[in-house]
Amino acid sequence: MKKDEVLKYLAETLSFARTLERFPSLTCDKLKSVLLEASSQFKEVPPKTHTKTDNLTFYIDGASRGNPGKAAIGVVVMNGSGHVIDGLKRYIGETTNNMAEYQALIEALTEGKRLGGKSVRVFSDSELMVRQINGVYKVKDSKLLDLYKEAKSLISGFSDFKIDHITRDKNSEADSLANEALDNHLKEA
Repeated sequence: MKKDEVLKYLAETLSFARTLERFPSLTCDKLKSVLLEASSQFKEVPPKTHTKTDNLTFYIDGASRGNPGKAAIGVVVMNGSGHVIDGLKRYIGETTNNMAEYQALIEALTEGKRLGGKSVRVFSDSELMVRQINGVYKVKDSKLLDLYKEAKSLISGFSDFKIDHITRDKNSEADSLANEALDNHLKEA
C-alpha cells in the first residue's frame, strides 16, 4: 500500500469507508496518520481578506482598443505599508479611453470606501484626468462631466485625497490588469 495511492483513491471517492475497504491493511488510525502527514506538506495560505486600513494607495488604468472601442479597467490596491492587497480588473463595454480612465478612478474610490480608507492616494498615467480632478483643466465633455462629478463626490468622503500623474512605464501593473480584462472578454466573445 502506497500512501499516494490511498490519498488518490480517497480524493476520487470522497469516502473513508470505501478507502478502508479498498486497502484492507489500512486501519482508521493509519488513514488518519496518512492524512495528517499529507496535510503537513501544504503551507497554510491565509484567506484573502480585505481588512480595513486607513491609508490606501491605488494605481489605476483604463484601456480602450479603438477610441471609442472595447474598454476595461485595472486597479492595483495597496495598503499603507505599500503591500499589494488586491488587483481589480473589469471589462466595461465600449467607450473612450478617457471615460475608461474615469471608470478606473471611480472603481478605486469605491474600493477605498469599502475598505474603510481615510487617506487615499491615486496614481494614474492619464494626465488629462489627473489635471481635471486637480482643477488644472476644466471638464468640457458632457459625458466625462458626469463621471467627474461622481468621482469628486466619492473623493469628498475621504479625509485626505491626492492624485498624481505618473508615466505609463510606472503604471505597468494596472495596465496589465486592464489589458487582461480586455483579452479575457475578447476570448469569451
